[in-house]
Amino acid sequence: MKASDEIIINASPERVWKLLAEVKRWPEWQPDVTATSIQGPVQPGTDFTWRSGMLIHSHVVLVQPFQELVWTGVAYRAKAIHVWELEQLPGGRTLVKTRESMDGPLLTVFFSSQKLKANHKHWLMALKTAAER
Repeated sequence: MKASDEIIINASPERVWKLLAEVKRWPEWQPDVTATSIQGPVQPGTDFTWRSGMLIHSHVVLVQPFQELVWTGVAYRAKAIHVWELEQLPGGRTLVKTRESMDGPLLTVFFSSQKLKANHKHWLMALKTAAER
């Protein structure tokens, strides 16, 4: 299953990036994330775990500060790849794009692309609210 979405945030890419890259602080602005754990900085090769209804084991794949953050994740034998892209817009605004693909045994029984898209909307709105404070 796949989903993607985007939003314009009235904040700089640096401000938005800080929220995304500080994994330990996700629960402060993303109410669905109840716990995080990361050892070291967000850089390729760093592993982290986070809880959003279920425990997700993630691995940072690509980091381009203020532009792109990519990680993979595994939960209940389902695998995902999540991409965040930031584009600077005039007026100190940022276009944030997110896309994710997931696959795994019985995944479609419990989850759907529509639910994944709804989750993305929720993440984007929480990110917008936090960045625009």
